[in-house]
Amino acid sequence: MAGTPKMGLHHHHRHEEPPGESTSEAFVRKNVRVARFSVIVAATLALAKLVAVFVTGSLAIAASLTDSVMDIMASSVNYFAVRVAGRPADREHRYGHGKAEGIAGLAQGLLIGFVGLVLLFEGVRRLWTGTGELEHTELGIGVMVVSLLASAWIGRLLLRTGRETGSVAMKADAAHYTSDVWMNLGVLASLTAVQTTGAHWIDGAISCVVAAIVLHTSSVVLRRSAKELMDESLSPRAHEQIQAAIMDAVPETRDIHALRSRKSGPTVFIDLHVSFDREISFPEAHRLSARVARAIRDAVPNCEVHVHADPHPFLESDEEC
Repeated sequence: MAGTPKMGLHHHHRHEEPPGESTSEAFVRKNVRVARFSVIVAATLALAKLVAVFVTGSLAIAASLTDSVMDIMASSVNYFAVRVAGRPADREHRYGHGKAEGIAGLAQGLLIGFVGLVLLFEGVRRLWTGTGELEHTELGIGVMVVSLLASAWIGRLLLRTGRETGSVAMKADAAHYTSDVWMNLGVLASLTAVQTTGAHWIDGAISCVVAAIVLHTSSVVLRRSAKELMDESLSPRAHEQIQAAIMDAVPETRDIHALRSRKSGPTVFIDLHVSFDREISFPEAHRLSARVARAIRDAVPNCEVHVHADPHPFLESDEEC
């Protein structure tokens, strides 16, 4: 197009959030609120189990109490992590503080694994020694029923929140409470069996079974957290959907390449190169880039987009020296 400036190789467009509370800020507030509630639930269950241990003398409930103490620690770490992850970018952290969630998930995975090992050790010890008379098992059963229901409920709330906000830390805490559900089921079954049959060795056997489940949960949480800390990309299917959304919304796009993505806390970072006809003006390239960014935001909520515009066709003379 004669008389108009040519589109350069280095046009960039960065999406800015509109005025008011952003999606990311809303997610952070929800994460913090649910994480705070998780700490309260963990502390309440730990107190109830402590009373039950003193009354019944059950090793299984004592192991469950140990897990509840770990719940308090893990949920507290999670609470502070989502608060840190929600801080805006600053001079030292240009991409924000989202990685704090991955670190929290890693810590929780290790805590879950520690609990699993404690359960396994105590279960084997109970089976080996054959000791441990239980008393007032009906009180222990009541406490474990309440603990089971509470763990299932808070775990579901954490998982739903994690899926909605994309928080690894919330999902890790949900996995922790999921392991609690299995543990509580095991302890409940153990107490019921002991009360019915008088076979106290069942207490140790159930602990070993629950330990295996808890250790598996630990490995899942550790893998998930490590993926985020290693900047794992979105799935190939997600990249295909992004490209399809761009082509539908901006048919002037001639090519899409160098598409990269990573996740940090609740925010997804996406950068890519798009090619437009080289005859168009620089202002038009800017408008098209803005439309590309908008199309990506519609396809991937709560993302930060960087678009690099290239001329099409790309000539050897366009290469940087």
